Amino acid sequence: MHNLAARTVFFVKDAEQALSFYTATLGFALDWTHQEQGRAFVFQVSLSGFQLILNQTEDWTQGRAGHGRVFIGLEDDQAEGFLRHIKDNGIKTTICHWGEPTLVIHDLDGNELFFWLPERDRANLEAKLAAV
Repeated sequence: MHNLAARTVFFVKDAEQALSFYTATLGFALDWTHQEQGRAFVFQVSLSGFQLILNQTEDWTQGRAGHGRVFIGLEDDQAEGFLRHIKDNGIKTTICHWGEPTLVIHDLDGNELFFWLPERDRANLEAKLAAV
């Protein structure tokens, strides 16, 4: 069986603002967009192979904005480049304990991107978490 093509969908209150946040602030590339009334409504962004679809809420999905969470586990050879990307782009992160120290990015609606770093990098996060 071939690998499934699976992507997470986050619902957002304002797709135009989310598009700007994910591309300009977080450094994601825009893969495609569907517009309605000249504004982004559904779009996909990607970063280092990770693909994410963002969908403007409608009346029937209003309560979904900000309730998304995706977990991304980084391998040993991916952590250094990812952490450099975070630093170089001034991306605000938090740290929480989710079984292990976990690096978290919140989008404008409160959707969560959880990043689990390799064990050698989690020790640094544990020290930062203990200092809070």
